[in-house]
Amino acid sequence: MSRRTTLSFRLKAVGSAADIAIRHAMVWVVQALVLTLMIGAFTDDAVPSYGEALIGIILIAGMNTAVQPALIGLVVRFKAWLFPVVTFLLNAAVFLLADALVPGWRINGVLQAGVVALVLTAVATFMGTLLSISDDGAWRRFALGPLRARYERHEPIDGYGFAFLEIDGLSEPILRQAMDRGYTPHLKAWLDAGTHTLTDWECDLSSQTSASQAGILMGANRNIPAFRWYDKQQDRVIVSNRPGDAARLQESLTTGAGLLIDGGASRGNLFSGEAPDSLFTIGTILQPARSNTSAYFFFYANFYNISRTLALFGADVVRELAASLWQLLRNERPRVRRFGIYPLVRAATTSLLRELSTFTVAGDLMRGVPAIYTTYIAYDEVAHHSGIARGDALRVLRDIDRDIGRLHRVAAESPRPYHLVVLSDHGQSQGATFRQRYGRTLGEVVELLLAGEDQVREYISTDEGWQSLSALLTDLLHQDPRTGSRLQRTLQKRIVGEEVVLDPKGSPRRQAEGDKGDNGRVLVLASGNLGLISFRQWSHRLSMEDIESVYPTLLAGLARHPGVGFVMVRSDVHGPVVIGADGLRILEENRVEGTDPLGGFRTHAADHLRRADAFDNAPDIYVNSMVDPDTGEVAAFEELVGSHGGLGGGQTSPFLLFPSSLQLASAHLRGAEQVHGELKRWIVEAQETRGA
Repeated sequence: MSRRTTLSFRLKAVGSAADIAIRHAMVWVVQALVLTLMIGAFTDDAVPSYGEALIGIILIAGMNTAVQPALIGLVVRFKAWLFPVVTFLLNAAVFLLADALVPGWRINGVLQAGVVALVLTAVATFMGTLLSISDDGAWRRFALGPLRARYERHEPIDGYGFAFLEIDGLSEPILRQAMDRGYTPHLKAWLDAGTHTLTDWECDLSSQTSASQAGILMGANRNIPAFRWYDKQQDRVIVSNRPGDAARLQESLTTGAGLLIDGGASRGNLFSGEAPDSLFTIGTILQPARSNTSAYFFFYANFYNISRTLALFGADVVRELAASLWQLLRNERPRVRRFGIYPLVRAATTSLLRELSTFTVAGDLMRGVPAIYTTYIAYDEVAHHSGIARGDALRVLRDIDRDIGRLHRVAAESPRPYHLVVLSDHGQSQGATFRQRYGRTLGEVVELLLAGEDQVREYISTDEGWQSLSALLTDLLHQDPRTGSRLQRTLQKRIVGEEVVLDPKGSPRRQAEGDKGDNGRVLVLASGNLGLISFRQWSHRLSMEDIESVYPTLLAGLARHPGVGFVMVRSDVHGPVVIGADGLRILEENRVEGTDPLGGFRTHAADHLRRADAFDNAPDIYVNSMVDPDTGEVAAFEELVGSHGGLGGGQTSPFLLFPSSLQLASAHLRGAEQVHGELKRWIVEAQETRGA
């Protein structure tokens, strides 16, 4: 290495250290101000000057750095349930010592000192998040400490375990962009070192979580035509992430071949993979005795976790408000409305749910669970509203990457070796929405084409964040007796049957029981840029000939609309037919008349459509939006900048990042069931190796 290069590295290191010191100083300045205000609120005596408060803050930071690691080493020997009490007292003792050393302070008693410590921890986390300061050291001491105390074991376990970490909604091309731009340093380091291999795979139609996770975790995903669809036999709308609907789907998909059936753990997923240990998994929330851990208790009883999560929540609300305002000032398009209640929903997914997933998986790793699967939904939620490769979405990836790095380090101290596999269930495609482009929703276009012959009811929802929070509260209601009774009293108006239903726009009972569409005979539903049209007055699926007889202008009008790429219906004569503006494709005969409506889509688009047409609950008409062949942009039928559910763009290109020591049987994976086969084979081979 040349002297010039060495000097350059040294200058960069000095600059980096100076930058970190400045950021920490900014945190201390704010903490000193908060401390002064808190002491003033606690006492009528003279309040310390700001300078005295700042000296105290710096002194406490020094004591935490020099003394606390050794003390924590002693504290973790206590029973796990005592850890919150002991850490509270320990932090209070540090502040009482500072009170004795610094003139002007007036902290009266252990309780006040402990409360001050918690608030200042939250302030430090809040400021550190905004200033991108790592709190890895504190996380290891205060979050991992009680887990070590509970799960510490000395005997090693033979054979590799697997931790499957899903980043919901992240496509392989966007992951590579994030790596190149420095947002995922841990994942990129694996790839650069050659320890892991990155590949894409092709998901099914529809390209969304319930279809993909059913295939990956349960090994089967037939009869899931979209995230939400109309079931003619039940005369109701099915929504994949409603606990009741998810439970029925889980039951129908259970075959004894689940990915996690042999002693695995499911954390924060839609389906459980038949894991015997299932926590915050929507398909099993309504089942009793699903988990043999007290993960919720250890998370919420830890004062550090509480203060840290609240601070992260507040910081993410600020982040969202700043990002949405900046988007308006720059007139960045496409964009959707992001104010109102959304910043709170977004912050819950990017802080509370993300922190809970990381904490519970860390506990599973320390226990040596043979196979673990968790879902990080934060990127998917933010990318829907901000855009798939914009700064605020990529910053969420940076947070997830940091948590994956933490889990990697936790796995290194587990009683068994682990393979960490990072994957996604689908991607997202970006673009101005259908309504933004053409001034009408898909339902309004259908209504115009029907010319008043039937009343149209459009069912569009962008409330996945609310439903995730509802599911978490439902899980707490059923799983944790310490909080269930309190939740029952607090949320009694929002509890329908066995479910908590949070939705500011609709009736809780209507949301939980399923919208029966009583005020419309034609239902139009949307999953990203995939539309589903169903006719309620017929109990069977209408054929193309039936539709043209009853609604002669509908199919041709839809196919010619500039916002529609194609429609698919089933013909009595030809089977599934894909109709475009200037031609059609008969799928069973693989015959094209005129211009091929699938010409701009991926090679296997016809196979995906043929499979979806055969579903028992397929809608009368599938509608896929236009796709820009140059940019891959789509026109979502929902009001979302980034969307998924249909065909076109990056939504069908999820990724699989796996240890290079493992091998794929197929160079190109097509469909979630095939991904399940590969992951299951890895687990079985690891078990057989252990048995040998």
